[in-house]
Amino acid sequence: MKLIVGLGNPGSKYQNNRHNLGFMVADSFAKSSGLSWRVSRDLLCYFAKNTEFVLIKPTTFMNRSGEAVRSVAAFYKIDLHNILVVHDDLDLSFGRIRMSFDSMSAGHRGVESVIESLSGPDFARLRVGIDSPRIGVGEPKGVDPEKYVLEDFSKEEMAKLPGVIKRCQEAIHSYLSDGIQATMNRFN
Repeated sequence: MKLIVGLGNPGSKYQNNRHNLGFMVADSFAKSSGLSWRVSRDLLCYFAKNTEFVLIKPTTFMNRSGEAVRSVAAFYKIDLHNILVVHDDLDLSFGRIRMSFDSMSAGHRGVESVIESLSGPDFARLRVGIDSPRIGVGEPKGVDPEKYVLEDFSKEEMAKLPGVIKRCQEAIHSYLSDGIQATMNRFN
């Protein structure tokens, strides 16, 4: 069994934030898979599952996401190598996706929490670009990255999100059927 984790912050005020892109992908993937969300207070998450995978959205805030990942992985006895974490990425241009394995957090606090909770980075990541709050190299827009990720997507970005999320679904399906290496070859 595999574990797919969408990172984000719980609550309607964060629903359309850039930092909630992992939740958006997880919601879309659950819907397209015919799954419904249930909540587990013990496992600290919303979850949906079938015989192939468990899909979760932590009910903790982003900086404590690892607690939910650790509890679900332990409950279902899922090996670290069978975990995929889907999250927003400031270092990628908007809409670009990259698969990685065994890589560090690059300052993403949700990923840091998962790495700490699992005692290492031995899991897959689907990084989804949200762009950077910078115009060009070294040219600040005047927006703090921590504030930028908590802003809602612009109207233009919202219009493009369905295509981005569809591509993320394709990457998740590839990960489930073909494994991490084939998916990295296809989506990087």
